[in-house]
Amino acid sequence: MKQEITFLIILLFNIPLISGNRHVKCCKSNQRIIEQNSAYKCDNNTNKRIQDNFKNTNFLSSNSTGTCIELYSDNKVAIFSVDGPIKNISIKQNIELEYFPKCCPVGYTYNTTLHSCTNGGNSDILNKFLKNDFIEIGLVKCEIISDEISNSADDIRINENQITFLKDGRTIQNGRYCIDATSDKKLVIRTCEENSEICKKIRCIHKCCNDGQSFINGPNCVDTLRYGVNLHASNSIEEPDEPFAIIHGFGSGLYVLNENKYNFTVDKSGAYISYQNKTESFKYHSVLERSYCMEYAQKGEMNKYALFAEPSKPKLETKFAVTRWVKILSCIFLILTICVYLLLPKMRNLFGKILLSYSVSTLLFFFLLSFSQFYYNTTSNEVCRIMGFSSVLASIWSFTWLHIMCIDIWFSFGTPRTLTGPLQKNEWKRFIQYSLYGWLLPALWVLMIVLFNITSILPNRIHPYVGNFKCYLENNDTQPGNYAYLLFITLPLLVQQIINSILFIKTIMYCLKVKAEIEKMNDARKQTDYNAGKERSQEYYNVIFCRLGLIMKLAVIMGVSFLFETISSMYNFQKYTVTSYIEVVWDTINCLQGVFIFIIFICKKKVYDSICERIPILKPRKTSVSSSATTQVSMHHIEDNKREKTP
Repeated sequence: MKQEITFLIILLFNIPLISGNRHVKCCKSNQRIIEQNSAYKCDNNTNKRIQDNFKNTNFLSSNSTGTCIELYSDNKVAIFSVDGPIKNISIKQNIELEYFPKCCPVGYTYNTTLHSCTNGGNSDILNKFLKNDFIEIGLVKCEIISDEISNSADDIRINENQITFLKDGRTIQNGRYCIDATSDKKLVIRTCEENSEICKKIRCIHKCCNDGQSFINGPNCVDTLRYGVNLHASNSIEEPDEPFAIIHGFGSGLYVLNENKYNFTVDKSGAYISYQNKTESFKYHSVLERSYCMEYAQKGEMNKYALFAEPSKPKLETKFAVTRWVKILSCIFLILTICVYLLLPKMRNLFGKILLSYSVSTLLFFFLLSFSQFYYNTTSNEVCRIMGFSSVLASIWSFTWLHIMCIDIWFSFGTPRTLTGPLQKNEWKRFIQYSLYGWLLPALWVLMIVLFNITSILPNRIHPYVGNFKCYLENNDTQPGNYAYLLFITLPLLVQQIINSILFIKTIMYCLKVKAEIEKMNDARKQTDYNAGKERSQEYYNVIFCRLGLIMKLAVIMGVSFLFETISSMYNFQKYTVTSYIEVVWDTINCLQGVFIFIIFICKKKVYDSICERIPILKPRKTSVSSSATTQVSMHHIEDNKREKTP
């Protein structure tokens, strides 16, 4: 009789029931009340962590007078008084309510293998514990979370402030646990661990984001509530089916650990073991070191579980950290060199076109190397492979155009030809032939490397690998026992370098022979008897030695660079500290090619004066007396030439 009277009183006075019989929810499911212009209205609940499980919802749409319960600002809960006909809504009573700690969203059950949430499944086993219909999802503030599986709901008891395990009497306070049904109709109690002692009892795996969060659109941890840790996503994790606890919260600023680029393992104890190229040994990282983490990532075409590393592990090699900035400096000077040659038509003779082609190919080579070194740990396999083949092509282009310079110098000045011969008349024909050799032949060579790379025609010892451990053709350092780099890069460039040396020697010998003959003529005649033809010869061979000196400077620089590259392709300079410093110094010198080219070919008074003629805003430098005298002598020679050609 007392129960009937109590129930009648509740009905008459609209006293809400928070547990047992459910109170009506004011708004629709997944909505909440917000205050706008001193009035209350329903709006979408953007907090995915706070959900509801009401059977009766949307009281405000019924135009009834009474009370309803709802979330409002700061995730508070209140009883609202509603005057149906005039839609007058006001807060009647604030309620101190503990949300029910469910591990997964409403309609989801827990997957104990992935430590994540699965859509659907039977969660009736939870009905015994649902004391209210406002639910808080997951344990976003916990650093270490472990799981405990219970076969029966009778194994635990939930009070207002804690959960109690009846078998051993353990208690866990609210806010430090969540509970849910599993996919196989059991109960899981996920608990926040106070310290890392749990990692001595069970393997711990690092998760990048907090519980229920994942990487969405880059290094942004966003509530997804359905992605956990899938150990089967990586072949580098031992015993993926064994149970594990999770250490959360690495945050952003990580990069993908590409298993084709890096050699590492997560063992059955949770330790991270990575291979160090510098010492050629494996380094052991304890389970508590933040050396790696796993996370579900979604950005562009990437939509998968992946392993990530902190920015400082693995570190970029010192030589790359230094030389990438030097390469950028070279790129700037190469761009300036190209601009000068494009600005001054007089410089675009045959030799100028060759130098321009060489500068373009070297600029492309340095740009690709710089880009790959800045983004070497973030590029996908496909992008890395494309950049690798492009870098190989650009490097061969660069050396081939240097080789063409040597051929042109020998052909122009190392053989018995004259300035008035057919040489100048066929410059375009020769440049087309040079271009076919300088651009097309390397492209066909790299195309052959690509075909060998995508097929298995060649044995493993000479099979070209690109993009596995670096965005370039792999050498013996990254592919032990493989000599594809020596075969496809070192050998052809070595042949070019030998030919360059032979051509330089032959050209120098011929020029010295001609100069000796001119000196004999000078001894046989007095200075006053010089005729215009001899003056032209002397001036002509002065030009020879001037240009030859410039090319020799560049050839020496490239020769040293290639010699060092040949040695470094066969010997690992990172083995010892001293040799590693030597490698940094030499690589820095090698990467200054753009600066050397600019100094050798552009930093000349004649070039500066020509630029001033093309750009009037610039004023040419004042010439000294000696330089003026030299200019006057040159003008006299030109006048003599004109007079001799006049009939």
